[in-house]
Amino acid sequence: MQSINLENWTYTRFENGPYRAFLSLGADPESLTADGFLYYMTVMNGEEIEVMQKTFTSLTTACLYANDHYGDWTWIDLTAKKEGCSTCIAH
Repeated sequence: MQSINLENWTYTRFENGPYRAFLSLGADPESLTADGFLYYMTVMNGEEIEVMQKTFTSLTTACLYANDHYGDWTWIDLTAKKEGCSTCIAH
């Protein structure tokens, strides 16, 4: 089974129908003053509307949560070549 991990979390996600679950990097004033970052597990629908978001202070914990809760969805590597011609700038 493919999973989101410390090496691929910036370019992979899980999909299920119109839903996409992915990790992103963020911060707030408190975490920045402590030289820290936050990691967000976000689920969005096909309308680009956020359905759920959970905040983590550890990337490892965020990855574990993503895989535990969405690992049965389809794993997507956004760097994988899409079908179509390779000469078009859109690919």
